[in-house]
Amino acid sequence: MTPWKVLIVDDEEGIHGITRMIFRGYEFEQRPIELISATSSDEAKKILREQPDIALALLDVVMEQDNTGLLLVEHIRKELDNQDIRIILRTGHPGYAPEAQVIVTYDINDYLSKAELSASRLLTSVIVALRSYRDIRSARIAPAQEEISDPQENNDLLPTTVGHLHSLLAPLLKSSTRLEQMDLNPVAKDLCTNLKAQLDRLNTNLLLLQGTQQATETTVISTSALMDDVLRVFLPQTRQEGWLIDYQIQSPLEQVSTDHLLFRALLICSVELALLQAQGHDLKIVLQPTDGQQIKLTVSQTSGHGSFKQTPWAQYLSTCLESLCQQLGGSTIEADDNHLISCLLPQV
Repeated sequence: MTPWKVLIVDDEEGIHGITRMIFRGYEFEQRPIELISATSSDEAKKILREQPDIALALLDVVMEQDNTGLLLVEHIRKELDNQDIRIILRTGHPGYAPEAQVIVTYDINDYLSKAELSASRLLTSVIVALRSYRDIRSARIAPAQEEISDPQENNDLLPTTVGHLHSLLAPLLKSSTRLEQMDLNPVAKDLCTNLKAQLDRLNTNLLLLQGTQQATETTVISTSALMDDVLRVFLPQTRQEGWLIDYQIQSPLEQVSTDHLLFRALLICSVELALLQAQGHDLKIVLQPTDGQQIKLTVSQTSGHGSFKQTPWAQYLSTCLESLCQQLGGSTIEADDNHLISCLLPQV
């Protein structure tokens, strides 16, 4: 099971050791707790930037400065714009930051004094915070799931979906008609290639629509071979409309251990969603490792800025993307000016 990530930020090595001892072997809702350590504000900022799926931060107030922890809270909420992560402040100097003032002024979830802190009190506070994080993440996904859960309740989804499937089916039918009228020469072979790609894309979209992507088994795969396979699926459209999809795989991700079918569906879903924003611009898919032993997947426009339209199909694809990321043990990252799609996945 995917662990709950908890970041410990404290300049006292002993605090890290004690905290690890308390949570050794501990699970919440059958998911282990993964403790990540940082001994300075700068180190914590780097970790938080690279791992936005951290559920909880245990912050020391007094480190490099008397208010380092408080400044880090503001950095998380304002500069990183991370409103989901739960924050618990711990301090050995309560006089520097009075509890009542801190609770009112800063967006935190608890304020604990190290001098009075027991293992039981810390466990209770952490579990309450993780439960809150779980509910926040569920609430973000729930509205889109409710909107698409019953097509008969949403008059916009069915015609939009039918129109999307028809646009995929039309070139397939045209190619198959032409194929029947000629011998198997190089042109016919090319048509066969296009036909297979269009069928493959249609089949994957139907599976996404039906929500039937089932996990198989983890195997070692060649990421370049998988990327070539995914690009082949979109080749007919890129040829017809005159744009390109490129990819870059950074070392050491030439081979990864993952669920091949889920990862393939994730890549296709990412490109489908990016196409709704790119409006005919070239796309680039990048796989890069992070310092947190994760894989960062991004789909970007090579020029201009994407324009995202909140259609029912786009919302459905967004929900599918989130679900596929979770099945692979990862999470999506909110899109920014540089990337249309961003995901973090575990690097096994």
